[in-house]
Amino acid sequence: MTDTKQSTDENDVIKQFMELLNQQNMGEQSQDFMELFRFAAGMQLQLAVMADELQGVRQQLEQLQENQPKSFKENLMDKVERLQEKITDLSERLSAVKYHLVETAAQAVNAFKEKGKSGMCKIVQKGISGVKSALEDFRERLTETMLDFQKTANQIDSIGDELKQIGNSVSNVGRLLAGKGTEEVIDEKTGVGLTRAVNKPVKKAVENLRNGIDSVDKAFEKLDRLSDRFDVV
Repeated sequence: MTDTKQSTDENDVIKQFMELLNQQNMGEQSQDFMELFRFAAGMQLQLAVMADELQGVRQQLEQLQENQPKSFKENLMDKVERLQEKITDLSERLSAVKYHLVETAAQAVNAFKEKGKSGMCKIVQKGISGVKSALEDFRERLTETMLDFQKTANQIDSIGDELKQIGNSVSNVGRLLAGKGTEEVIDEKTGVGLTRAVNKPVKKAVENLRNGIDSVDKAFEKLDRLSDRFDVV
């Protein structure tokens, strides 16, 4: 199934469930559920943007002049690639949250047809439990990823600081990245500028991920409220 087709199908399922809730005078529940779905979809979009920005950094590194030491480029590439993998993993875990929301909506509509409002409410409460579990898993990994990005940003900053002290030598920054000492200073300005360029999207991602944790905590509050409101009415 293509992403566009899947997205259209998901939206149709959610829309059908929202209409059903509004027909049952459950407008607040409808609004809360819709906001949870938008939160998951919006955060997935943010993660995709982060991944694209990191890909841009990798492309910049690949285009570095040939006369620059290989170790410098490769070490930075490894760091950026590992961060990209973390973002991909987060996106997959967020997909699980979205999946549980969509499945809950689909099952709730069917339950209403078969067992009425109380049957629908029971299904939703059960579904919310699954969403919570997936969201807990996502939050845990989100926190780990944010700390990992922070650590990497600090490492890149340290390299930039060292570069200023040793005279911006790109060959020396290669040695720093590899955990070795510095050699004779070569007067070159590329290193500091490059570490700043690499670090810009990394630091931006730290902020976005930190904000993401706050958004997840608000989503948990919403889930609790939703669970209470679907307590067989």
